Amino acid sequence: MEKVVSIFMSVLLMLGVSSCSHQIPVSINETSRTEISKVESSLEVSEEMSEISGTENSIEVSEENSNGIYVLKIETNGNVFYADFEDNSSAEALKEKLNSSSVTLNMHDYGNFEKVGELPFPLVRNDEYITTSSGDVILYQGNQLTIYYDINSWNFTRVAKIRNADSTLKDKLGEGNIFVTLSLEQDKNV
Repeated sequence: MEKVVSIFMSVLLMLGVSSCSHQIPVSINETSRTEISKVESSLEVSEEMSEISGTENSIEVSEENSNGIYVLKIETNGNVFYADFEDNSSAEALKEKLNSSSVTLNMHDYGNFEKVGELPFPLVRNDEYITTSSGDVILYQGNQLTIYYDINSWNFTRVAKIRNADSTLKDKLGEGNIFVTLSLEQDKNV
């Protein structure tokens, strides 16, 4: 009941009733008592859920917002690439990790068709047998990220696809070891 009174007082404060110097009589009929009980029950359930999850009630930021959706921003060798995320739990996990801060990977050439680097965290896998193409951003073994500039077939998890990737991607990525910074950016094209 204290919480209901507290909420009621908060509403009164918002309405500017707090400046009244006299008390406001409040009569509670049976309908009001039923509504107050519902509010109390709702508050108790909400508190129990917070205790179970170990978090306070909060509003999560969704992928979509008033300015569009988020894309994967890839920066290396003075080039910036934008990649559209795949619709799978691996891509969602990567977005969640990048939501708090960017990540820089040390990547190297492998097999003359990809750059590969180890992630500082594991991601959930959604492996399937696929054939890659230029611009595919792939999760390999749950802890390595690869950027493909040529074709390869294997069991991988596709997490994103670089927009407008073509045969020049290999040259733009550069030869040998490179540092690649991954971050989230709102999609300006939506």
